[in-house]
Amino acid sequence: MRQLPDADELVFKTIETYSDGTVSRWIEIPTGNTRPEQPAPVLELKAAAPGARPIAPSPDADATPAPAPSPSTTPSTTSAAPSEQAPEATEAAGKDDGGGRTGLVVTGVAVVVLAAAGGAWWLVRRRSGSSRS
Repeated sequence: MRQLPDADELVFKTIETYSDGTVSRWIEIPTGNTRPEQPAPVLELKAAAPGARPIAPSPDADATPAPAPSPSTTPSTTSAAPSEQAPEATEAAGKDDGGGRTGLVVTGVAVVVLAAAGGAWWLVRRRSGSSRS
């Protein structure tokens, strides 16, 4: 979100459905001094602190937003060099370092640890069984 709406508060009506079929509806808007039984979460918006600066530059009023990229299985055909890309795109590309591989690494380590523990258990069991004979 680039710009918060021009409002004093944002209300987030929420419906939770649990695995047992129970439904909680947090949709009642608090008004005045009355407190509803299941109030919707409310975020109060305030003006920025004096001297605060935006994290990223705001778009110009006459600029049109870029369309969101559509998911595609084919490689991108853009020929822009990394230095010609927008700073946000360059930062995002640098931060995405194959986070999907982290899960594979963790799973691999867990399998190795379990295999080593199983092997140690088997070895201890085998040695204790042969000493009884």
